[in-house]
Amino acid sequence: MESDSSNYTLCDDTSQVRIAFFSIGTCLSALGCVFNGVLLYIFLGKTQRSYPFQTFLAFLDFMLCALYIHCFGLLSISVEYKIAFLYNFVMDSNVVTLVMSRIVQLSIPYTLIANSAEKLTMILGIDCESQFSLRLRIGVILLLLGTATSLRINGLYLYFIDEDENCDFYHRKWLSSHQEEQAKWIHFENVLTFFHTFVSFVLLCALNIVVVAKLRVQHRKTRRQSTSPAQLFSSTTARVQAAQEIREQQHRLRCAVKTTVVIISAYLACNLVNFILYILETFRRSWIIEANGAFKPFYVIISDLGSNLFVFSSTIRIFIYYKYNHEIKKLIKDIWVVNYIIQQAQPPKADTLLKIDKVDV
Repeated sequence: MESDSSNYTLCDDTSQVRIAFFSIGTCLSALGCVFNGVLLYIFLGKTQRSYPFQTFLAFLDFMLCALYIHCFGLLSISVEYKIAFLYNFVMDSNVVTLVMSRIVQLSIPYTLIANSAEKLTMILGIDCESQFSLRLRIGVILLLLGTATSLRINGLYLYFIDEDENCDFYHRKWLSSHQEEQAKWIHFENVLTFFHTFVSFVLLCALNIVVVAKLRVQHRKTRRQSTSPAQLFSSTTARVQAAQEIREQQHRLRCAVKTTVVIISAYLACNLVNFILYILETFRRSWIIEANGAFKPFYVIISDLGSNLFVFSSTIRIFIYYKYNHEIKKLIKDIWVVNYIIQQAQPPKADTLLKIDKVDV
């Protein structure tokens, strides 16, 4: 009995803090699946204009949340409630789901970059609604997905599920890597991590800064035109139109700035954690590895925090669209469930007739 307890303690590496992270991440992922499912429903069948990059991004966010539930949520449920077939299913498919999640995580920042580039072309006056433009954007999406898959597919050969029969049944399997394959791909992985962690963020920042700068230039140009002598002596209708155009430019600028801040802040939070992990793994590996070869608890917690931040940034995207895209906001409101919630949340209006009667009295 003492031996069994000792074995269980050695094999069980799931602390209460990790369980708390898994619980929070699973709840966020469930919401993320619902929210991104709504976005896919809207993008694929309800919008008047095409949103190929936003549609692909919603698909990636949905997949990221679903994979988190598979890898962590279902695993926690199987261990907590002792469901053997669920535990075996999750662990035996862990390598495939890990590779899929790495493909998704690599695709998301470059999809955001492509989306920002599309925004820039629209500001420059290039038609993004033509059939050629639509085919070009779909081609970019396929290229992104194909490139990310080819760069991450090597995970199928790097990782495997190890098993120790001496451990408790629900803690006997874990994800491990082939040391020879790991050594072969180490430089490739370091370069890819550098590009994924640093380069994508710099490109995203640069594109969004350019977008805001271009919008600012357009705004100043519009103001100069509206205050020109020709405009001042023009008709009232023309002056009203000029004022309306200025307001629209200001609104677009504010929306672009706020959207940029939200997207970059969420991505920065994720990349900051990845940056810390990358530094530790590359330059201070002894700080994160125990004497028996296992990872130290603080490293595991930071990794879990990074996963939760990625899920969080994927979950809140719908609120960004709701705040700054009027077409999508209207379509979200038109969904009967959302409409019902909004109606229930609104305070009841006072009866006008009762007010009049009270005044008359």
